[in-house]
Amino acid sequence: MTKNAIGSIFFLAFSCFYFFNVFNIKEMPGGQFEVMTASTFPFYIGICGIIISLLILILSFVKKDTDFLSIQYLKTLDFKTTMYFILAMIFYGFTIRTLGFIISTIIFLLIGFLLLKEKNIKRILLISCGVSIGFYLLLNNVLGVYIDPGMLYEFIIGDQS
Repeated sequence: MTKNAIGSIFFLAFSCFYFFNVFNIKEMPGGQFEVMTASTFPFYIGICGIIISLLILILSFVKKDTDFLSIQYLKTLDFKTTMYFILAMIFYGFTIRTLGFIISTIIFLLIGFLLLKEKNIKRILLISCGVSIGFYLLLNNVLGVYIDPGMLYEFIIGDQS
């Protein structure tokens, strides 16, 4: 099998898994009457992923690629950095509720930049802080999507209920 065929099969499996888990997203009471719900974008992302992976899979058999998967090719891949990114994503998933969106996103982006060997610390901090605060403000204030500030924020500021 070619690299494109193997990659598209993995992407298809991931997209199908993602798509079928969209139906497990809980909706707000009365949300069934809304145009946009929590599962709207994930639903379309899953559909697009399935369509794209099927197109790549079909094209890999139609074009008859000669770029086969080999041991030499596998030796050129950087699996260590990939595993570090997976660990960073797991860390992000576990800390987002405790530290909050902004702090955990800043830490995740800092780790990502350092894994990609970016040397300019000023640029790393500026981009990490700007992106996380910008997304928070965009989601919370413009799009009206509530993002929980996290337990650390509630502990420092106090419960405002």
